Amino acid sequence: MSDEDTKTTKSGKKEEATRHMREDPRSPVLLPGIRRLQFFANLADRPLTLNLNRAVMFGIAASLAVDVVKPVINGVPQTLYCYECRACYGTQDKCPVGIAFQAELTVASRVADYERFIKAGGLKCIRCGNCASYCVVNLNLPRIYSRMQMMTIDAMKRGAIPRRVIEKAFREGAINRLFINEVAQWLETA
Repeated sequence: MSDEDTKTTKSGKKEEATRHMREDPRSPVLLPGIRRLQFFANLADRPLTLNLNRAVMFGIAASLAVDVVKPVINGVPQTLYCYECRACYGTQDKCPVGIAFQAELTVASRVADYERFIKAGGLKCIRCGNCASYCVVNLNLPRIYSRMQMMTIDAMKRGAIPRRVIEKAFREGAINRLFINEVAQWLETA
């Protein structure tokens, strides 16, 4: 310990200086009564701060990792580049099967949300590519939707999608002719 860290009292005993207190007299005065970085510089008064900062940074890193890793594992890494500008909504009049919200399909593909994909009309997409011409970032939307359609059919067979969602899509004609036989057969057996 240096001389700064100790002080001598009237009884002659050396005591440790109060360098970890918020009122550190060695800090330069910024304004009258306020010392520079008085609250933030002396973190020894707040022992949890360092651990809380680490925990928060770990949480942020973990959530970002999940957001990036999930589309890559699912085989649709291009969906990471979609910033949901909704330019693909310009296809609404030109979509041969009448899908109105193509960005919903892309976002559902990114997070592998099968129910959302079906409700937005993902199983009735014929992958014509009209929406791809409107995409600002030139995503291969037919490929993304095709991959998600296959994942949705697999999830249906595993029982990961509620039966009511598939029945409703079947009744409303929201299933492509490529999948109609599989869906009908699954509905009969399930």
